[in-house]
Amino acid sequence: MRAADDMPAEFTGPVAHSSLWLWLAVALAVLVVAYYVLSWWLTRPPRPPKVVRVDVDTPGLRAVHLSRLDALVAQVQAGELSARDGHQGLSEVVRSYVASVTTLPARSMALADFRSSAPPELTEAIELMYPPEFAPDDAIAAERFADAVAHARRLVSTWG
Repeated sequence: MRAADDMPAEFTGPVAHSSLWLWLAVALAVLVVAYYVLSWWLTRPPRPPKVVRVDVDTPGLRAVHLSRLDALVAQVQAGELSARDGHQGLSEVVRSYVASVTTLPARSMALADFRSSAPPELTEAIELMYPPEFAPDDAIAAERFADAVAHARRLVSTWG
């Protein structure tokens, strides 16, 4: 065996790798994991908003509001109210019921507020009533009135 002094100068002992490469690999792994977590977090479906129910006589309120809906439909069918005014009345009855049985300030909420903080079934009902309420003619309102009444009844009947 040759001694270390006898080895040629171009041969050297083992050399350790720089720790910089280890930290770069760890940082890259952390970035990849962070990318996937962030992608999942930002693209997940939004949670449906929770509506806090108020402890009230829900069956009694439901009956009152369903009778108001029936009276409103009768007025529109009799020609005493235009379909556009009927949509405004439907919206008022639904908003009144929701404001009575929940903590949502439904009477003063705009459509954008409903979209951001109300459950989907309430938002759908309001979205159905909204365009005919503000339409310049009664054609759209008359077309959608029966569907809006069905949504309003379903909402009042099932909530609470």
